[in-house]
Amino acid sequence: MKIFMLFCAIILLLTGCANTIQADGIANKTYLYEKEGFGGDFTIQIKSDGTFFYYEGELSSYIGAGEWKLDGNTLMLQDTAIEDHSRINYFKVDGDAIVFQSEGSDNFIYIKVSEGENFLPIEN
Repeated sequence: MKIFMLFCAIILLLTGCANTIQADGIANKTYLYEKEGFGGDFTIQIKSDGTFFYYEGELSSYIGAGEWKLDGNTLMLQDTAIEDHSRINYFKVDGDAIVFQSEGSDNFIYIKVSEGENFLPIEN
């Protein structure tokens, strides 16, 4: 019976670990929006130091910047580039892609990303 209980505990532990996304799996990558940006590519760059930058396209004069956090498979980007006005956006990490989650998100300035739209990694 003890061996069976130990076996069950190991299976539960391994199942939980399989769904855990590691920060180094998304860091030091640039993600490209699957649709057209604001006059060019809309990219989000995730840095390993916990910061990020985004640029909605060539017609945008705004470069978003701030800090990111990963909780399970949920990525939170908190844009603090404009003093006194923080913008928060949530994504689900799904394989190599980050997928926009509209619930709780403030969205972006020029491009309104819809629920479930993808940002895919590109070569840096």
